[in-house]
Amino acid sequence: MLKRLVGHDLRNLTNPPPDVRLVEPPLNLMRIRHLIAIVAVAPVLLQSVPAQAAQALPPGQKQGRYVRWFYPGQLSYGSVETGAGESGSGPASTAFLTLPFMGPHIVTSLFDHCYPDYGVNGRICRYDGQVATQSTGGPDPGFSEGYAQTPGSHDYLYYDGHDGYDYALTYEPVAAAAPGIVRSADWLDPNCHTCLSGLTIEINHGNGLESFYGHLSRIDVVKGQHVNRGQVIGISGMTGTATGPHLHFGIYDLHRSQTPIDPYGWSGSYPDPYGWDRGDLWLSGSPRFADVPLPSVSASATLDAKDVNSIDVAWSSPGGGNNFKVEVVTKDGQMKPWLSQVSAGSAVFHGRPNQTYWFWVSVTTDLGWTDGAGSGSVQTPTLKHGQDV
Repeated sequence: MLKRLVGHDLRNLTNPPPDVRLVEPPLNLMRIRHLIAIVAVAPVLLQSVPAQAAQALPPGQKQGRYVRWFYPGQLSYGSVETGAGESGSGPASTAFLTLPFMGPHIVTSLFDHCYPDYGVNGRICRYDGQVATQSTGGPDPGFSEGYAQTPGSHDYLYYDGHDGYDYALTYEPVAAAAPGIVRSADWLDPNCHTCLSGLTIEINHGNGLESFYGHLSRIDVVKGQHVNRGQVIGISGMTGTATGPHLHFGIYDLHRSQTPIDPYGWSGSYPDPYGWDRGDLWLSGSPRFADVPLPSVSASATLDAKDVNSIDVAWSSPGGGNNFKVEVVTKDGQMKPWLSQVSAGSAVFHGRPNQTYWFWVSVTTDLGWTDGAGSGSVQTPTLKHGQDV
């Protein structure tokens, strides 16, 4: 049977009793997020288009059976973090974060303000005060820790006890959410590569908080390294205990046994049921992409005016500290190295008569972002009888 949800981490903590009240997490609970066993996953596309209650239809037609959204809204402004969403609150005086990726991505799980300890207490509280409960809306039939916001199995929130945000990054670059020093960059449990959050990076930002990036497929930094905002630190994946590729992103208080902190803070109309937040930690108060230049390669190739067997090749890209590699591709599809470790510019490629060439140019910026593009193809003329090669 096709799983309804994919791409979350699996965790476990002892379930609190139903009447538990919020108290300071015991200091001996080291790394709350590291005790994992609950299966948690993110929504995948259903096979039919969901009907909207307010959707206008042509005369004579009527609404079809309600089908829940492909991706239920884990955010107050929808399911996709686009870098333009408004969280509805202003930034805290200590705000310092930008999004740990580039480009729009689905948010598949949120921070549960009631209570982020991976215990199942039957209640999920979103940062804006929206609540879903096991008893009122009911659990997702395909995932018991996700609850519907309203009766009738509609609009689920995920998931009970989660202490961070899951983003649907499928083997994509992960960016540092703020400048800092890499605190760890390795398997979270070196003795078990299918446990916990797998390949994990933790960055100390010097303000008592760290950012956490879990389930990576590749790590591009080392412990003790300084990283800049927006720098590529690794590639997302599904290492550790995960059912699909995604990024687990969390903020944790280093002075409170790594107590989890919601970067969105709390904007509900009633007091925050979780007592250890620091307010809205996004720069400007709403999550935005890091303001760093991204590469976009442009490449061209034309016959040289003075030598018809030579080709003038040019390449460029926005970005900082760009490092280019240029490869030549022949008619049979073979790609061969030509230039490497070069800056934006141009060069002359000396070809042979009656050949077709085109050029593939790739670039890596000083922050680790990459791009590539090909030139148009160029045909060198046929060698005439008596003509020098």
